[in-house]
Amino acid sequence: AVVSTQSGHYGRDDSARVHSNRLRMRSACSCGRSISYRSDPFTLESANHEFYMSLSDKCCSTLPQHRLFGRNQLSWMICNIGPASSYQTTMGIEQPGFLLGSQYLLPWDLPPDEAWAPEPKNAWRGKRSVRCYVGYEYECSKGHRFYCSAGGAPVKGSPANMIKENSGGNNVMSDMILYTTCPSHTNKPLLGQLMRIVVCSPEQVSLSVCLNVSYRNIRISLTAPDNVQIPGGKMTVIRLPYVYCDESDNPLPFDIEAYLCKGALIPMRSNRRRNDKK
Repeated sequence: AVVSTQSGHYGRDDSARVHSNRLRMRSACSCGRSISYRSDPFTLESANHEFYMSLSDKCCSTLPQHRLFGRNQLSWMICNIGPASSYQTTMGIEQPGFLLGSQYLLPWDLPPDEAWAPEPKNAWRGKRSVRCYVGYEYECSKGHRFYCSAGGAPVKGSPANMIKENSGGNNVMSDMILYTTCPSHTNKPLLGQLMRIVVCSPEQVSLSVCLNVSYRNIRISLTAPDNVQIPGGKMTVIRLPYVYCDESDNPLPFDIEAYLCKGALIPMRSNRRRNDKK
């Protein structure tokens, strides 16, 4: 059984009976398009699977290329929520719960590298880098959502002051903390947890997803033994586990020393043709 406390720490108590502490939190579904209340989870399955499945029929299951993966009760999900072109830099992600100004994805500029570009290297002469957009989304128990830059600082943007620098690339190449303080103005600060990665890439850039978590002296691989491929030309949401556990299924407590390891997204050469409109 997963036993939690109001301090946000989880532990394992095999002698505990199924019960409810009557704590309720607000959480978004896997794709992020809807928000609902959830009870404090009693088991790893209820934390990482059952809640999201309960919302799936009303929301996420209607999306294409909707896939679920799991390891040691660490269920996570990939959803394609539309074409990459549907992301508007002046609006940001238009989903419920985002704090004002923190709904913007960060630019991720890729050089014209022959390792992933579909054209011959000479075809890139005189061309600019290829721009993707990426966001590391945090969510607190009140349902507040916000993107953060490397180091845990909340993103602050506006249509009049667009984020233009390659800050998204810094995120991808940095260890991203799993837990950070929610920037909402409350008397009692709440922890925000890294729950989703959102990425938009053009058709010529597919991505390999490699998710590894460092938790003190414990390293958890969510994608082993093989990475997961996502196609280019899509807006993709990667929903992460709500509660982490070690190899013995012992839940791990909330801890600021926990990180999602750098290199979660690896650009690759896309196998899709430019005229492929799938």
